[in-house]
Amino acid sequence: KAMGKKPFLCTFTVSLQESHLDTSMVVENKGSEAFDFQAALHSYFAVSALNNLEIRGSFENKEFLNKLAGDGGEMQTETRSVITIGEEYDRVYMGVNDPVLADKGTGKTLTVRNAAGYEDTVLWSPYGNEGMGYNNFVCVESVKFTPVSLAGGESWTGDMSLIPGSL
Repeated sequence: KAMGKKPFLCTFTVSLQESHLDTSMVVENKGSEAFDFQAALHSYFAVSALNNLEIRGSFENKEFLNKLAGDGGEMQTETRSVITIGEEYDRVYMGVNDPVLADKGTGKTLTVRNAAGYEDTVLWSPYGNEGMGYNNFVCVESVKFTPVSLAGGESWTGDMSLIPGSL
């Protein structure tokens, strides 16, 4: 396949272990000219209810792009260390790659471990949209938001694991 007119190969591998699920995305530039790209895994997770959910991680004092503010988004700074969702969300948290979903309704946690490549996290929720069933899922994306410039013959790897646990 070609990105624009640039030849590339994208390989996505999933492996299921006894205690976790591992994914790896490798993007290879098969040509001689550089190209830029971004990467995001749009992962949707079932939750008992949004009011039972906390999203923990290194959010406090991090900048985020609030895509729902202003005309086309607005950079803001997060003041919370634990995120709760009580409104529509579409936020790109820069430098946050360690989210943990904690669901008090199920008594379970899910750690999103980004071991390579993914530096940022997107939180998305269509809060209030009954037709989408907003109250029973959240999107937590592993992201490389700043474009990667990949020279000819180079590759980029994004590794992400999902690790279930208990509260």
